[in-house]
Amino acid sequence: MPSVLSISGSPQQVSSTHALVTHVNRRLTAAGHDVQTLQVRLLPATPLLVGDVTHPALIEAISAVREADALVVATPVYQSSYSGLLKLFLDLLPQFALRGKSVLPLATGGSAAHVLAVDYALRPVLSALGAAHVTPGWFVPSGHIRVYPDGGVVIDPASLAPVAQVTHEFLATLSGRAGDRLPSRVDAVAGPRVSPVAGAPDLQVVRVDPADPRLGPLLTDLVVEYGTRYGRESANTQLTEVPPTDFVEPDGVFLVAIEDGQAIAGGALRRYDRTTAEVKRVWTSHRHRRRGLGLRVMAELEAVAVQLGYRRIHLTTGPRQPEARDLYLTSGYTPRFDVTADPETIGPLPFGKELVPGAGLAAWTAPTASLPGQPMIHPAAAGPDNRRHVHSRLVNGATV
Repeated sequence: MPSVLSISGSPQQVSSTHALVTHVNRRLTAAGHDVQTLQVRLLPATPLLVGDVTHPALIEAISAVREADALVVATPVYQSSYSGLLKLFLDLLPQFALRGKSVLPLATGGSAAHVLAVDYALRPVLSALGAAHVTPGWFVPSGHIRVYPDGGVVIDPASLAPVAQVTHEFLATLSGRAGDRLPSRVDAVAGPRVSPVAGAPDLQVVRVDPADPRLGPLLTDLVVEYGTRYGRESANTQLTEVPPTDFVEPDGVFLVAIEDGQAIAGGALRRYDRTTAEVKRVWTSHRHRRRGLGLRVMAELEAVAVQLGYRRIHLTTGPRQPEARDLYLTSGYTPRFDVTADPETIGPLPFGKELVPGAGLAAWTAPTASLPGQPMIHPAAAGPDNRRHVHSRLVNGATV
């Protein structure tokens, strides 16, 4: 597959621009591409400023551009243009350094007034360097990107969906599928709202085996999202915390919503205890959000849970998944945590729902994890800082 070099043009150590790059890199890696990152701020300052292309570090950086098949170029916007740091590096490149390459331009900035910087500042210089294809890019307001100390990144849904879409189009160009049908606007809703009622005829929902290839987009996207939000790989972010056989009848099931032959939403059930199903893997394609698919998936899962003999549902979601939290509240689930508290101080957010009146809610004991050099600790008994550490260790693979 084509190799990709992602160039981050931010001068800041903690940067919304670089956080955006790491998210896009996860999407490209998940699609099978070899992705390398060049942070221009890490190049030696003096050789960069004076244009000393004989310096070994600059030779290596310029060589990385030459050898890459495609590039992602990301920059913060200052004075309605790309960063001076990025300009210094681009000025070192030969005149047609990007000849034959596809490039995805991205930008971040403090104000939506800079939204045209991608097309009127960055795109022209990339074209002048000979890029064969400068695919549609996207501007993300810095306020839409939250960077956590542990490396996790949460991107506002208003920007997350279009970033996923322009990355999809970039991938289509790399694979020669640039003619794929795409929405007329990358931030447009891909279709009409669906009924929230299980079994309604406006949507095809099918039960599938956990190994069904139609689950590929769902599972891949969840791994990308969890990895981005929690900053590293663990059993939870890699979806290996429970075996796939848990989602096989009669104890469990995987549901997928199909439209035009493509999986656009889905979710799964597994046995939590004798009378309780646990909901897992709830997902909606970024291209199909704002259509009510999450509500429909939850309704379908509840209907199947009743068919399998369950009387109630238990589920948890992470503190950096506000969309999931809102979905479960809207779907009538009872939060089993303080909804007014900072989610980072809680850890996994538990919810429950009766499927049969009087069934009650399943037993729930919050996980615990030991802090370095300390005994096991319950999140509710710790101070806010300790609770954040407890949750981080839980997500990132601590023994519990």
